[in-house]
Amino acid sequence: MPDYIFKGSLAENPLPEILQKINYYKVPGVLTVSSHLGSKQVFISGGNVIFASSTFDNDRLGEFLLREGRISHDQYERSVQIMRTAGKRQGTALVELGALTAQGLLQAVKDQVTGIIWSLFNWPEGTVTFAVGKFKDDEIIKLNLDTRQVILLGIQAIEDPKRIVKWLGRKEEVFELSDNALALLPSLPLSVEARQVLRLVDGVRTFLGILQAAPADSGECVKHVYALYTLGLIRKKNTVIKIVAGTKGTLPP
Repeated sequence: MPDYIFKGSLAENPLPEILQKINYYKVPGVLTVSSHLGSKQVFISGGNVIFASSTFDNDRLGEFLLREGRISHDQYERSVQIMRTAGKRQGTALVELGALTAQGLLQAVKDQVTGIIWSLFNWPEGTVTFAVGKFKDDEIIKLNLDTRQVILLGIQAIEDPKRIVKWLGRKEEVFELSDNALALLPSLPLSVEARQVLRLVDGVRTFLGILQAAPADSGECVKHVYALYTLGLIRKKNTVIKIVAGTKGTLPP
């Protein structure tokens, strides 16, 4: 049996921060997020996300391709029939039918798996566990996505920025660069917008002040601040500045 080094509530432990902690220790394992409706798993090895799976019907390859308009209903039904009679994977069946090329299947599986990962960032609650061990080593198609990139893209996929505001704290909070920010920066795939926000963090501006000064809209800026915070580029300063209410640069409602 695998050892669980983490088990908790998703509502109390934001997924980006869990992933960052796993990445920090470079521990291989599987992250499972469960609700009463089903579960999704993210497989991690060597600091990279290598695969994801789901028990939800809508996340299956055939349903994903049908929803994306990449295969027809007829191709879908015929592939299901081959699965049942020959015991083959649906992707293999679709290639045999000519619905996908081998290269097209590779890309389809990657898109399906990343879709499962991004969807987890919008789960407001659930049970989270991380089991240590090597999983999916025999999987033919692997992502090998840098976990830090997954964190950045996953935060951008969050639909409700109010959730992030809650994670970051009060609008009066002051942020400053972390001690190893300059060392970390070259290795992180930050967007131009995120770098612009980083330049606004000076140990004086409040959270609200950063939103007011940033060129991006407040919702996107909140995501950038949280990404920088989660990845360890910035930290909360032990200072809180009183803010006089104004009309410009408010936090997302």
